[in-house]
Amino acid sequence: MTAGNAALDALPGYMTLYAAFFKEGNVRLPTTKFFGEVRSRYGLHISQISALGLPRVTHFEFICRVQCLIPSVDKFNIFYYDSCTGGFYSFNSRTANILPCSKDPPKSLHDWKHKFFLYLSRCNSD
Repeated sequence: MTAGNAALDALPGYMTLYAAFFKEGNVRLPTTKFFGEVRSRYGLHISQISALGLPRVTHFEFICRVQCLIPSVDKFNIFYYDSCTGGFYSFNSRTANILPCSKDPPKSLHDWKHKFFLYLSRCNSD
């Protein structure tokens, strides 16, 4: 197999992004400051977060902004904690008494790891 044919085998200077990040997670590039703060606090690269973990971050930010609140990692941590399954990180609700941020949150995504593309990281490019 040549470099770039598998998600974990990105070419030098590129990073793996999954299509589900954009469809289910509502992620846009460049990402928001809040999303960067969450990744920084947990020490995660975007490619380490599961397709189900991303919507929890982006939906939390949307809800805060609709309520005219500034989203923060400290507020996010009141509602969510990080977990790791199969090498990917997600964010789970701290309590079952909290209503989900979206009307119909995704419960599972099948084969999301198979649909990816390699993004040229400006941090690694010349």
